[in-house]
Order: sequence, then C-alpha cells, then structure tokens
Amino acid sequence: MAKKTTKSQKGSSKSGAGTSGTTRRAADATTVTSPGVAAATTAGAQAAPASATSAVGSKRRPTKREKARRQNIAIGAGVATMVVAGIAIQVLRQMNLPGESFRSQGNVHLASLVTQHIPYNSNPPTSGPHMPSLASWGSYTEAPEDEYLIHNMEDAGVIMWYEPGTPEENEAHVAALENISRAYRRIVIVPREDMGSQYVLTAWTRLQRFDEIDEEGMLRFIEAYEGIDHHPR
Repeated sequence: MAKKTTKSQKGSSKSGAGTSGTTRRAADATTVTSPGVAAATTAGAQAAPASATSAVGSKRRPTKREKARRQNIAIGAGVATMVVAGIAIQVLRQMNLPGESFRSQGNVHLASLVTQHIPYNSNPPTSGPHMPSLASWGSYTEAPEDEYLIHNMEDAGVIMWYEPGTPEENEAHVAALENISRAYRRIVIVPREDMGSQYVLTAWTRLQRFDEIDEEGMLRFIEAYEGIDHHPR
C-alpha cells in the first residue's frame, strides 16, 4: 500500500527546492560577474603603461635662460682650458730658451749718467734704468757705459762681452765674435773685466756664459733674442 506524503513533508520538499534554486542563481551571478571583474583588471593592466608614458612625456624641458646658462658655462670652461694651455706653453718655451733668466728691473730713462739708480741684478746687466739714447751697433775695444748698452738690449739688441787681455788678444776676441754674429745687425761687441767667464752674451733679462768660443751655442742665443723689442706696450 503506497505511503502518503504529509503536508509537512511537502513543505520541506518545496523549501529545499527553493534553497537549491537560490544557490544556482548565486552561482550564475558569480559566473556573470567574474568576466566583468577580469575585464576591469585587464583594462587596468593595459592602462598602466599609458600612465607611465604620460609621466615620461610630461618631463619638464629646460627654459631658454637655463640653456643659455649651460652654454655660457661650457664656453667659460673652454676659455679657461685655453688660457691654462697657453700659460703652460709659455712656461715651456721659457724653460727651453737659452741662457739664465733675470727679473726685469724696468725701462726707466735716466736724466744723465750721474743720476742715481738701483744696482743692476746681474753682471753684466740685462735690464734696468738706462740712458734715453743707445750706443752705436758694432765692435769696441773700450766699452760704452752700461746705461747706454742696456738701451741697446731694450731695442732688440744682443751684447757680446769678452774678458780683455793684450791688444792682440782683444783683436782676436773681436774677430771671432764678429765672425759668429756677421749675419745679424743689432749686435754690440765690447770688453768687460771681472765677469767670471771669458765670454758673456746678454739680451733683455737673459745672460749666458761661455769659457771659450762656442759658435753653435752663441748663435742659438743670438737667434733667440736678436730683433725682439722690449719697450713697454
């Protein structure tokens, strides 16, 4: 004999069916919602590079004033480098010039030979107070005063000094020095005692000693300094 279902059993069955339906709808909602979330996440991931590109593109460009300042700094650095290089070249040139260097004692003109002035800082002298006129270019057996010969050096000349001896020796000294300097115009050959060397060559602020005739060394000195004017600019 078949069993009958009571009302309470029917209600329980309906209630279970309702719960099952609700669960299915929630699952369906989850299924529908998930793609949307995934799409939103993907869109966000794709938008990130665009945002980064925008940040790079928005980097501030230097103004005209900043560009000019940078250019001036570069130019200044270049000029400073050139100045330093020029100074270095001058120092090297001075180091390679023949003879000993003496500090310049100026170009002051004296009123007369008896006018008092500072003592010269080399023997023979190479610069300092001097007469307004100069000695004639050429050879001497009796030397003009230093105050004239210094002006000769200021006027681009080279003085060739020799230690005097007998008249015959003096003639030999003069002949040897004239032979060496024959190609040059601004030369004075003069005797001088107590120089400490047989021969001395001087130019403005420069001096070189020789114990004997040295044609190559003397020509090198003359070539370096003869013809260079030293008047104040």
